Amino acid sequence: MTARNHKTALVLSGGGARAAYQVGVLKAVSELLPLTTHNNPFPIISGTSAGAINATVTAAYAQHFRLGMRRLENVWAEFHCDQIFRTDFWGLWRNSMRWLRFLIGGKHRGAIGLLNNAPLAELLDRVIPYPLIEKAIAQGALDALCVTASSYTSGESISFFQAAANTDIWRRHRRRGHPAIINKHHLLASSAIPMVFPVTRLGDHYCGDGSMRFLSPLSPALHLGADRILVVGVDPVYAPNDELSHPEGYPTIAEIGGHLLDSVFIDSLDSDLERLHRINATLDKIPERIKSKHFNLKRIETLVINPSQDLSLIAREHFSSMPKALQFFLRRVGIDGSSGDAVLSYLLFEKPFTRELIQLGYQDAVAKRDEIIQFFAHQG
Repeated sequence: MTARNHKTALVLSGGGARAAYQVGVLKAVSELLPLTTHNNPFPIISGTSAGAINATVTAAYAQHFRLGMRRLENVWAEFHCDQIFRTDFWGLWRNSMRWLRFLIGGKHRGAIGLLNNAPLAELLDRVIPYPLIEKAIAQGALDALCVTASSYTSGESISFFQAAANTDIWRRHRRRGHPAIINKHHLLASSAIPMVFPVTRLGDHYCGDGSMRFLSPLSPALHLGADRILVVGVDPVYAPNDELSHPEGYPTIAEIGGHLLDSVFIDSLDSDLERLHRINATLDKIPERIKSKHFNLKRIETLVINPSQDLSLIAREHFSSMPKALQFFLRRVGIDGSSGDAVLSYLLFEKPFTRELIQLGYQDAVAKRDEIIQFFAHQG
């Protein structure tokens, strides 16, 4: 059986700066696979929000997987917030005033968000060789890359996919696939955290973060033909009897915002995985002769890697690494290194934090060494 007999997908969830964790996991995967595995082991790659950026880099280096992972790590390991959004005092002040005028007047011209992510657009152009994606597809090293954004115009989740010309599109309730040549505009739209970063226009649609209203984050990979999925999330693994910390007193704006962001980036993926496991369990109980005749369903194997530690608590330790002007503005909404940890963990694009997350991702993946090797053994 060859690698192409199975269609293994990589699904990367959203999470802002938390996506550094995914880089560590992918680094470990590239090292744990046999030395002869130089090319991308994922024929199908799907990402959302910051995960869409990591997915696109992985797809661009589909013919040189290990090299791509080294370059991805080099970028994340040297991050500063000012590579993602404006962090100077006057830039933050002007953006705040634009928001204030909008709140008072109710109207504004052009894109608006709490933070100006123009630096991210420049970074994406510098580090992602987009033409290599089409080359990899043409030469058979990649089947498809998919980036999902949420349309404020239609209320749909639109999964923009770059694949062979004969790839079928799909449409379901409030979600659909749309062929595209992936570029920075798709990534800016998919990673536009609601209210934080400005909306991006894609054709006739004004789009924001792909994690919003995306109730089936595994579905694009399945529509593109995957029967095995490696999922790398950003939600820490909790034992059933773990006691979660609860804020005391009335929640701050930052705590409310953190709860909102967690619901956007985390809950849908967990629910979709639960649904997939239930379908697999049901299919396992149906005799093969009946299943093949009456059911248009197949069993989907999954391997999920999530952080072994709470990324919000790690972020708390690195608040002081953020630019001083940004610290000043964040304190105004209750983010100060002792509260508002969840929001902080999505915005902390500073190398002390991203390096620790890369290392954690690497360690967590190595701890699953046997599972990873077994998972990919079915391809060879």
